[in-house]
Amino acid sequence: MWHYSRVDYLGPHAVCIFCNRLLRSRKGIVIYNGAVEAFAGPNCAKKMLGPPEERLLDVTRLALLVVSDVDPTSPPAPSTHAGLSSDPQLGSVPKTQDQVRSPLPPLDKIVQYLRLRCEFMGEFAHHRSQILTQAFDAYSRTGQLDEADRKRVAGTIRNAGEQNTVFSEANVMRCIGINHWLREALENTQADRREFLTAMLNKLHSQWHLTEAQLAAVNRWGEWLRKKVHSFPHLDTQVFNGVVVPEFMKSKGQRTPKA
Repeated sequence: MWHYSRVDYLGPHAVCIFCNRLLRSRKGIVIYNGAVEAFAGPNCAKKMLGPPEERLLDVTRLALLVVSDVDPTSPPAPSTHAGLSSDPQLGSVPKTQDQVRSPLPPLDKIVQYLRLRCEFMGEFAHHRSQILTQAFDAYSRTGQLDEADRKRVAGTIRNAGEQNTVFSEANVMRCIGINHWLREALENTQADRREFLTAMLNKLHSQWHLTEAQLAAVNRWGEWLRKKVHSFPHLDTQVFNGVVVPEFMKSKGQRTPKA
């Protein structure tokens, strides 16, 4: 049985699993049946799955969090993390009072953090700890977290936030956003010219941040890339300023983290 998973960027040849039509929008709905993921058009999703019962995690908005506000050609970034939840308009807008549904409940912040770390950061070093792995495995089986796992994950979020480490909720979102733009840059760069971008991506995956100078260098690369991809944005060079890198990530013999 298919279930809603998230809103995400679509590939250039994405098709709806139900009607086999090409999905021309840049972002769309991802569904999951417990084994594989697929794309679905909004009308087909509503018809086959019904309207979503909760807000969908919108991964596309993470990319906007790292776009510079000073670039007039860039789309506006959400002002708060609350904007990361998505209530997609599936089908036509209701026209009668009977058709108006109550607002969907907000995303569960603990589940959201768990999913971001475990589903979307697979290429990042230390993206899972024992606590997160145990909780995510249980969530994957049952679709919910018991109180013990919830408290442990909440403790991870709280400690990382208080210490402003790379494992904080805010920095996890930034990492996923920067990762998206670096991936897009790589996809639109010839193979023999990817050395710099690959190095930046590897640094991001190993250290969970880039320096202000490195992001400025990515922006300079973007000036060339925009000749081909006009929508490629200027990135906020100060997005990682002040973030704390744990000592074990600085050492050559990196140990298993507790975060």
